[in-house]
Amino acid sequence: MKRLFCLLLGLFLLIPGCGAQNNSHEDGKFAVAATTYPVYLLTQAVTEGVEGVQVSLVIDQEVSCLHNYTLTMRDMAAVEKADVLVLNGAGMEDFLADVLAGRTVIDSSAGIELLCPEEDDHDHDHGHDGHHHDRDPHLWMDPLKAAEMAQNIAAGLADLDPEQAQAYLANADSIRRTLTEFHGEMTALLGEHHYDLITFHDGFGYFAESFGMHLLAAVEEEEGSEASAKAIVEITELVNKHGIPAVFTEVNGSDATAKVICRECNIDTYPLSMCMGGEGGGLEAYMAVIQSNIETILEAYQP
Repeated sequence: MKRLFCLLLGLFLLIPGCGAQNNSHEDGKFAVAATTYPVYLLTQAVTEGVEGVQVSLVIDQEVSCLHNYTLTMRDMAAVEKADVLVLNGAGMEDFLADVLAGRTVIDSSAGIELLCPEEDDHDHDHGHDGHHHDRDPHLWMDPLKAAEMAQNIAAGLADLDPEQAQAYLANADSIRRTLTEFHGEMTALLGEHHYDLITFHDGFGYFAESFGMHLLAAVEEEEGSEASAKAIVEITELVNKHGIPAVFTEVNGSDATAKVICRECNIDTYPLSMCMGGEGGGLEAYMAVIQSNIETILEAYQP
């Protein structure tokens, strides 16, 4: 797969005008490209109402995770057309290192406190397929950290486009207020109940921490992989010990092991979204995903 990608990248760079960042646009637009869908939504919100800014999405596919993702020619074209690339950061785009070299980028994770797997008390080993983050890059799953990401995006764009700096920064302040209020509403919706979660993706750590939930185990399972006997036994024991009413799969992810465990424990699976793709745009689309996850957990915990 890596050999194929290198061949495609090499061919792409042979196309006239490719391989060097193009900051000259005949239409006069300031072209901003966001690498992932959640960063795209936040960038749209930061640039809302700002004249001459065009925001595009690089990885425009609903994917469960980027561990094994290979850029398409369409993705490469989006990168090439951009004046600036907005990154999730925290290691999410490590596989793009060669592509991003020499380009203007904004790291939306800069200065934000990150979770590290070795510091968590969550069990990430059940059925794990070997993929591992030194830092947890899924920080957008916490609305308060998403607000910090928006602040970083606004600051970066303000530096690059100083004539409209105040508009970016004002939008970021509005986003912070909106997401802070939204976080409070979702927390109130959850009430005082204690929520123990077992998820079938390791990207819900920030989400759980943000809303005071206890993430007992995070199982990362590749599509089509066989259920591990050890994983089934250990997760089943956790379910029974804590009286968990459901296990939570990830939209577009594998649910093979989850279904086996649910049959063993006579409980149900419920899908949660990582916001890695969808319809709509801006802050409303982002908040809709988080709210849907909260409502799914409430539904699972209904007596």
